[in-house]
Amino acid sequence: MNNEILTLDPKDTAVIAARDAETSLFRHYGLQVKDHYLPIPGTNLKMRISEIGTGEPVLVVPGNTGDVFPLASLLSEMKGRRIIAINRPGGGLSEGIDHTTVNIREFAVETIIAVMDAFQLDKVNIVAHSMGAHWSLWTAMDRPERVKSLTLLGNPGNVMKGKLPLALRLMIHWPFNKLLYKLMMGKEGDKRPTMLKAMGSTSETIDKLPKEIGESYYAFRRLPHYLISFTSLLKNAAPNIDAAQLSGVKQPVQLLMGDKDTFASVPVGQSIAEAIPDCKYHIINEGSHLPWLEKSEECGKLINDFLTQYNE
Repeated sequence: MNNEILTLDPKDTAVIAARDAETSLFRHYGLQVKDHYLPIPGTNLKMRISEIGTGEPVLVVPGNTGDVFPLASLLSEMKGRRIIAINRPGGGLSEGIDHTTVNIREFAVETIIAVMDAFQLDKVNIVAHSMGAHWSLWTAMDRPERVKSLTLLGNPGNVMKGKLPLALRLMIHWPFNKLLYKLMMGKEGDKRPTMLKAMGSTSETIDKLPKEIGESYYAFRRLPHYLISFTSLLKNAAPNIDAAQLSGVKQPVQLLMGDKDTFASVPVGQSIAEAIPDCKYHIINEGSHLPWLEKSEECGKLINDFLTQYNE
């Protein structure tokens, strides 16, 4: 693993730009964030944890590239809770990792448990999106004594044969990876997060988003470790979780999926919910793979109501 590529220099102008953009986005939603840094399991690299608010703790595991910032509008709806959000390795100003160098399931569970141990969370409710939801399902199955409940947002990774959109599948292969990554980053100075269209968001939704979220997407994708962290994760993508495995999830679960999610259809979401012994399935109308972007208030209420049942 080349740590020179995967480390981050806090004086790097790209790092400063990403931090400033994220700070402005969090300020837009009235979020005050405290940073913590932990070792990435098995490395000498650092993982950033974003702590927001006070109250009953909830662990948040982002999806996609692992950044917390796209969840800002949803986190603003989760008032009265102590949010401990993992910027997964390679995302959110955590340092990077070549995901092809690890056993991805072991690494995922070790990462989540390491954060729980550091924050003295013996057992916790988890809210997770996409790939983060896949990692959280593994944690619930492998370390059931540590997980109270799961809220899964969007199609939870490679589950029941849900799959990546074509553009992301092509990013695994050279020379498409660099070409498509460059297109995803957008033109110099163009800070509209148009890559969200690949996840089911409409132009209307994108135009309504605060400019700070586009600026954050623009800045974070220019970090020096992003390409290797992201494409290596796609190459070593989480193995499929099938119905037999899902039947072993004993915790209460709720699944929130947008009906425009490009990673899986509504019927696939239904099959996932039916395979989990105790799962509530909510379809977010006009919702994308990031359904809170379209319906933050609705998603926030569903999450808060669900979590209230498992705070003891």
